Amino acid sequence: MLNRFFGPKTHDNINMFAVLVVAIGLPVTKIAMSLGTLLLAINFLLNADFKNYWERTKTNVVFWFVVAVIGFHILGLIYTTDFSFAFRDLNSKLPLFAIPIVMIAYPIKERFLNYIIYGFLLALTITSVVNFNVMMNSDVGGYRDFSLFGSHIRYALLIVTGIVLSVYLILKKNNLRIVFALLGIWFIFYTVVSKVDSGYVALAFLLLGSFIYFIRASKPSGKKKMFGVVVVGISLIVGVQFYEYISPKKAKIDFKTLPTHSKGGEKYFHDTTSIWFENGHHILSNIAENELKEAWNLRSEIDYNDTLSNGYFLNGILFRYMTSKNLTKDKVGMKKMSDEDIKNVENGMTSIRFTYGPLGSKLAGIKDEIYHYSVNGDPDGNSLLQRFEHWKAGRNIIKENWLIGVGTGDLQQEFDAEYADSNTQLDQANWNRAHNQFMTFWIAFGIFGFLVFTGFWLWFLYKNIKTINFIGICFTLIAIGSFLSEDTIETQQGVTFIALFLGIVALMNSWKKEKELNSGSDVLKS
Repeated sequence: MLNRFFGPKTHDNINMFAVLVVAIGLPVTKIAMSLGTLLLAINFLLNADFKNYWERTKTNVVFWFVVAVIGFHILGLIYTTDFSFAFRDLNSKLPLFAIPIVMIAYPIKERFLNYIIYGFLLALTITSVVNFNVMMNSDVGGYRDFSLFGSHIRYALLIVTGIVLSVYLILKKNNLRIVFALLGIWFIFYTVVSKVDSGYVALAFLLLGSFIYFIRASKPSGKKKMFGVVVVGISLIVGVQFYEYISPKKAKIDFKTLPTHSKGGEKYFHDTTSIWFENGHHILSNIAENELKEAWNLRSEIDYNDTLSNGYFLNGILFRYMTSKNLTKDKVGMKKMSDEDIKNVENGMTSIRFTYGPLGSKLAGIKDEIYHYSVNGDPDGNSLLQRFEHWKAGRNIIKENWLIGVGTGDLQQEFDAEYADSNTQLDQANWNRAHNQFMTFWIAFGIFGFLVFTGFWLWFLYKNIKTINFIGICFTLIAIGSFLSEDTIETQQGVTFIALFLGIVALMNSWKKEKELNSGSDVLKS
């Protein structure tokens, strides 16, 4: 339509521009994501080349997967009761319904792909630098607070995807590969220091994807097989060691044998009814407070009873920190505190594990969370433990609704009812849905919805491994990893991420197939 007024390439240019806007908007703002998606859909309809659209989509599995997802959501309206939630859910998934279909039916030119990647990487670099600057120059509370451009969970996926794209451009022998190598290093650094669980999981799946790609891309040989065996063996050993590390151990204290007095002669305070632990050690025991107060005030200018800038009492911070080092809270324990330990407490640090470095601190934190959960069963305040409760509730809902699910709109209702019936210790503010996309599809649409959704992603992984598509392998694994711990496609940034790269990878596979067909035709002609 517009081609008649503005030239033969008008719709093509708008199409490419719309995808670029979505890519740039993904790490920046929902407004750009929405406008880019809307422009993509409107241009698609105005171009109205429906015959060619159908020819390009009718044999494309990604297209039929998206159609199936749309179908399940529409069928789920028949037996749902909460239509308000259902229509909000449909609205939030519009990018998944629109972006891959348009990109497959009306593909951008292959030469434009690098521009899309450059735009995404530029936006991601700028936003990550801004986030990091805020983290380094303000008293933010944690990683959630310095993710200024969307959820820290979804943003972590984008950062790891930035690593994927940087490596891809290096593999393509791009003239700017030194720049992209530096970008990749920056994104890895950002992932580590941000301490976001989903970022670590995505990075692990990226390493797995890279391993699969290089095994597939290299020529078969005995060394290649040996390398594969070694990597698998190391992975298994690391996995077992990690499991052993985080597995809850018995309490490192026997309340029946607690000492009655400190070596200085003061009677110890022990609250054996408390199940408050730090780094696996009991906090409210072995406390000789008079000794501790005197010893502290001799070493610090901040009084033992003062309140720190973060609003917490210093003595409470001191109890936790000394406990994390397995020290008694008395003169003897204070002597074992280094000058660095004193500074840490003055700065509000509650545990020695925060000195282990970003990754070590995160692993120790996970171990501590699991230990607390094994002791008292209270998941509140810990994202991993809350997910255990979400998954437990989701499993119970599936047992009652395994065949056709609860419908498009009744997810939250069913979870609320399950939490109430099970007398969960979760605070009602944390009565969330499954935080597992595979489970969510089963709960909403039954066993068939689960099989279609799960089956597609396994097939898509196999397809990309077969075609040796680096971006495809890594993106699919990152997506699967995110689906295991998040309802990724229930938020705009998450669903747009999945939709955009699903479309990009589908296009890359189509381009490769077309080249193979053309090269085959050339061989036959010759």
